[in-house]
Amino acid sequence: MNEPFANEPNEKPRILIVDHNSQFARTTRRLLDQSGNYIACTVIDPRRALETARSFKPDLVLVDLIMPHVDGPEVAAQLEADWALHGVPIVFLTALITAEEAKDGRRVYGHRILPKPTSNSELNKLVEQNLPCCAEA
Repeated sequence: MNEPFANEPNEKPRILIVDHNSQFARTTRRLLDQSGNYIACTVIDPRRALETARSFKPDLVLVDLIMPHVDGPEVAAQLEADWALHGVPIVFLTALITAEEAKDGRRVYGHRILPKPTSNSELNKLVEQNLPCCAEA
């Protein structure tokens, strides 16, 4: 089940969260919403990620690496193949690596791979580091 989003006329960065774990997706969305800095949307069924991204128009996509039906790399490939979404940064999140392992800048199919955040400050840091407007050159 996908959570609805408010289509607000706002200049805040839009973050799309694609994760089949509904608890993780809702918690991540709630943390982003509470920061007041972002508009977040969740997709629980990865088969709906492209459709949702087309209407939501995200500035950053956080995607679980391993999901049933459609995995993270396939979601990324679908987004990259869409002309309107091609340049949107994608970050894979997974519980399969630790923060220590992620320090070396690991990538999967050219996209950063990071451990799933455990705190609000870690999540905000992850988002800020990967938003095009905020990321270091």
